[in-house]
Amino acid sequence: MEQRTPPSARRVLRFALAEAVLLACSWAVVYYWRFGLWPTLSRGPIALILAWLFVQYLLGTYTALARRQLDLGRPLRNCVVAAVTVFALAAMQAGLRGQPWLDTMSRGFLIPVLGLGFLTTQILRLSQVNAHLWQPQQQWLMLVSSRERGELSKAIEAGGCAIPCGLEWRAVQGMPAVPLPLPGLLNLDGVVIGGDHQLSEEDRRTLIRWQEQGVRLLSVQGWAELFLRRLPPALVPPIWADRVEAFSHARTGPSSRLKRLADVVVSGVVLAVLVPLSWLRKPRLFSDLCCGRDGHPFQRLRLQASGRFSAMPQLINVWRGDMSLVGPRPLTLAAMQQLEARFPGAELRQWMRPGMTGWGRVAGPPPEELDAVAWELGRDLFYLRNHSLLLDLRLLGTSLLILLFPAPWRQ
Repeated sequence: MEQRTPPSARRVLRFALAEAVLLACSWAVVYYWRFGLWPTLSRGPIALILAWLFVQYLLGTYTALARRQLDLGRPLRNCVVAAVTVFALAAMQAGLRGQPWLDTMSRGFLIPVLGLGFLTTQILRLSQVNAHLWQPQQQWLMLVSSRERGELSKAIEAGGCAIPCGLEWRAVQGMPAVPLPLPGLLNLDGVVIGGDHQLSEEDRRTLIRWQEQGVRLLSVQGWAELFLRRLPPALVPPIWADRVEAFSHARTGPSSRLKRLADVVVSGVVLAVLVPLSWLRKPRLFSDLCCGRDGHPFQRLRLQASGRFSAMPQLINVWRGDMSLVGPRPLTLAAMQQLEARFPGAELRQWMRPGMTGWGRVAGPPPEELDAVAWELGRDLFYLRNHSLLLDLRLLGTSLLILLFPAPWRQ
């Protein structure tokens, strides 16, 4: 039976051609802006575009786009490498011809075009992220245990999928080997592999073959984060060492340091404006003992009068380092103990400073007749694994809109 065509045959070529067209249009626009004339077809632009496409292909940009695996950071790194490489090739060519390369580059259109190359890659990435809006929904094979199937089914029935997809369920134990032609029969886009049971050696070899053909392989946790935009608490790895590895992003890396720097700067600027105003009308404050990072208690400040702006004194907590602008909801010590008793993975919330706003509160309301605590915890776990400055800016912007124009479900 005919096997699934690898993404390099169609999708990779499609993305490469799309970027070639975008780069050519960018070159023409910048040339017209600089010289007032539309460029004619010449070897220079063609060589530049081909060099850019070749470097991006070597770096795996188009393959990652075809497999929907390109995040925000990778295209930035790839574009920087491609721009430096193309710039060096242009300078080398000018040197071989005996032309001063500074004079050649001073024409002022090569560097802008290379900068626009990053925008073209981002356009392709956005088309990849939002492909579900106009393309047929993806088909996924779920190789999971009965427990994992039950938890996923419960989560899907409760809140649906952020990205619509079709699911084919298959038990792991007590079943024959996975047929090799199955991706072509089911038109599979990916396979979800559960962690409760080990796959047979034959099934593992088959899945590796599928991956070479362009089928994505994801863990249960990875699929839930991608398609549900939350991580059901019951799917948190039971082994502590696995949790440390899976959620280390919440505590390490430049993102955490930049996050703290942004907290200090933003809270300091806002407090510099609000503190003099508070002298005119002294507000009444109250505090309660909440559980902070690593379980350390702190006094959370709030206005005694309830309202949309009652949490503004928490900017003082942010400045002190007790809280962050964005993070899990601060809970009292008693509430945190109850949450940990129900969900063993709830302790992960304490790996990050609690926030004035967060993904669990802004991403959307919980469905009706659902445990709102479990719903918000699942979104908090997603944020712990995927937080970034761009996501924080998005959440802060959404929170500001909700603060000024409360949505019906917030009222």
